[in-house]
Amino acid sequence: MTETDFPNYGSAALHILVTSLELVEQGHPEFYRVVALELRLLLCDTTRRHNRVEDISLARRVWPGLRLQPLNARGEFDLALEPLALDAWLAQTVPLASGGTIILKEMVRRVCDQDGGAHVDPRARAGLQGMDSAPGWICKIGAEARRALEKADSVR
Repeated sequence: MTETDFPNYGSAALHILVTSLELVEQGHPEFYRVVALELRLLLCDTTRRHNRVEDISLARRVWPGLRLQPLNARGEFDLALEPLALDAWLAQTVPLASGGTIILKEMVRRVCDQDGGAHVDPRARAGLQGMDSAPGWICKIGAEARRALEKADSVR
């Protein structure tokens, strides 16, 4: 794979994200897991190289300078607020139904890595306690990512 391949992977991942969100809306809620997987590929994928974590997310390569709308106090992505750079956006706190919180990036990674996005953790609800609201949040996160990525893609 070369740098020139990344736009094709980015476009394909965005298309899969859009289709998966549509499938959730059409009554196939299990596709939130595919949404989580595409969010990981697009926004927060990492690998280890030489004992350090390296970001390999597609958005950083295909849409550098991507900015997304932040969450407001009601837990909604708010178009009236100043957009955030990707790292700041991923660091936002998401409320859980249990009363706790989790950062947005960690929610995506846990659903993807433990709840069937890319892996299924064999331990019962491993790391997902109190995350009953995760499917809804993943779809909300996916919808904002879709909006921002489609906007960025139109000017690329």
